[in-house]
Amino acid sequence: MTVCESSPDVYKAVCCRCFMVCHWMLRASKKKTRFWKVGKCIGTYNCEMDTFNGNHFNLDVDLISLQQIPHIEASIRYKIKECITSIHQEYGCTITKIKAYLRRKRAFEIVYGDWDKSFASLPRYMATLKHFNPGTVVEWKLEQSAGRPEYTFRYVFWAFKPAIDAFVHYRSVISIDGTHVCGKYDIKLLITVAVDTNGQIFPLAFAIHANEREETWTLFLDHLKQHVVKQCSGICLVFDRHGGILSSVEHLSEWQEPYAYHRYCVRNLKANF
Repeated sequence: MTVCESSPDVYKAVCCRCFMVCHWMLRASKKKTRFWKVGKCIGTYNCEMDTFNGNHFNLDVDLISLQQIPHIEASIRYKIKECITSIHQEYGCTITKIKAYLRRKRAFEIVYGDWDKSFASLPRYMATLKHFNPGTVVEWKLEQSAGRPEYTFRYVFWAFKPAIDAFVHYRSVISIDGTHVCGKYDIKLLITVAVDTNGQIFPLAFAIHANEREETWTLFLDHLKQHVVKQCSGICLVFDRHGGILSSVEHLSEWQEPYAYHRYCVRNLKANF
């Protein structure tokens, strides 16, 4: 019997799932072609999967992670309690929160890759954006530690060409803010939005950075002026009362009157109050 090519983990998970309550043996090997060949099957599969020992050794990280993959692909906000519920519904046992967390983490890595690989792929991703969106601007900031050949990521700014070209037709009001990016590292996403003539919010530029200091906001505002705002004047800049933004706009002449006017975000002011 032959089966189509797929991940060995998938076959292992399927076999382990069946072996939980039905003791049989299956041996298979992959040939030079894209097929697997089942060489020996000892015993007859005649079990039911409704109940089994919840502590079975085959209910391991690989099996649970593979079971979680469809849920992770359907929703990136898949919660730990939902993981516990789905395992109980399928296998009839309740796993601990820490076990569910580790298995869900493994499933995320299978679907999206781990954090280190994601950062390693970031330059290629940005190069792809520029290739398929000619005129898109990308600015980097990397640091090299003393005595070490590799560079450490600190900051990347990007703005799409259609947004840059369309800015001259927008209202002269832009808003800037930052938000935390949930994950392994303490990084933030900076966003600039404008309002078009139809009153709709339109994204202008983005940046990912490793810290939210005055230096970061100064760099972001400088790139925003250089690549997006350019020669436009009389811009109304709306932001919250973050200390880094306040210090940056006070020291950047291109963001002072009459080139730009500063206003505070009323919604943020209300929330803080």
